Amino acid sequence: MPYDVVVVGAGPAGSIAAYECAKQGLSTLLLEKSPLPREKPCGGAVMYHGIRVIGGHLPRRLVEQRIFGLRFSLPNGAKAEFVSDKMIGITVFRNRFDEYLTKRAVDAGSELMEDTPVIHAATSDGTAIVRVKDGSEFHSRFLIGADGVNSVVSRSLGLRPERKDLTKVGLGMESDFYVGEDGVDRATNGNPSVLEIIPARNRISYGWIFPKREHLAIGVAGSGVHMRALRSVFDQFHRDVEERLHMHLPLEKRRTCFLGGDGLGSRNVTDRAILVGDAAGFVDPMMGEGIAYAMKSGVFAAAVIDSAIEEGKYDAASLSEYQILCKKEFSANFRMAAWAGSRGTAFAERILPHVSGYKLASDVMSMVARGEIGYADIPYLILKSLPRQLPGVLMQVVKSKMSVSY
Repeated sequence: MPYDVVVVGAGPAGSIAAYECAKQGLSTLLLEKSPLPREKPCGGAVMYHGIRVIGGHLPRRLVEQRIFGLRFSLPNGAKAEFVSDKMIGITVFRNRFDEYLTKRAVDAGSELMEDTPVIHAATSDGTAIVRVKDGSEFHSRFLIGADGVNSVVSRSLGLRPERKDLTKVGLGMESDFYVGEDGVDRATNGNPSVLEIIPARNRISYGWIFPKREHLAIGVAGSGVHMRALRSVFDQFHRDVEERLHMHLPLEKRRTCFLGGDGLGSRNVTDRAILVGDAAGFVDPMMGEGIAYAMKSGVFAAAVIDSAIEEGKYDAASLSEYQILCKKEFSANFRMAAWAGSRGTAFAERILPHVSGYKLASDVMSMVARGEIGYADIPYLILKSLPRQLPGVLMQVVKSKMSVSY
């Protein structure tokens, strides 16, 4: 019997899409190529605007650290820190986080088949078809490709080329280092609620140190053209972190991944099919964040498919509403992030240290991370808030000048 929807890939985008489809009463099959739980190359930081998609709550056992701030360690030696009173995100282990989202989709009524790699996908006037490794085929009214940057669905349907364009994708490598709770506390100077970002000079790439309960997630990522020597870049960053923290960080396993890109400049729908998450390329061009955008794109895909089924329409034109929703939600943020990222570390070095420590800057950072505003709203918000906060800002500037003078 054909399904209403087959979702390929049980990452955040696929599991959210499957959950939303099943919740709407659509017969939904979720296919995952690996047995669950499975490893996923990722630093494991989930911003709050992603958690909002699932009602703002997760079981405590999944939350490694609650995050309240960001610290930027810049190439010129300057630091900029922005800490909020509100939680801006969490750190997780992706194997547990993804398994939870998948179970949530199953509890909503989705059927799950794990350890089932898809090797081909196709659509026709009458159906969407996926073929899996053992030769079985599954038919559905609609297909959602949530199978990551190396998406079989996207290439099978001609939505992405067979060979990647390194100017449009990123490369990353990361690992989790066990240091114990005391080690995490020492590495973070007693404050494991802050994510540290270390931009690289003269290239679009950055490193990170994300605290978990007993581990440090350490990694590097950047534009594919700047990360060709990925392993040596990661190994050097690893050594630099050891030296800076005065800690031995035994490396157990490197994990490598491609990062999606140019999602809004690419075609993400065709007849009976939609791409979501990394398969679509929805990644913040400046920070490399993709989980929250993946989750939101899963919600949009399910809503558009539900409407299309009600109207009995299956063509790409009918599914184009998905492109519209994604552009409306993501485009302003991505444009602003791409603009800032393209200016390199010199731009960050000129701006970030001078606004570090100001409540207005921390409030803005918090609202962006929580999904209350986008990057594009920042100039308006600053202009709106500045008259009210100007006395405090001026007082802080005067105090800093006096401390330097004396």
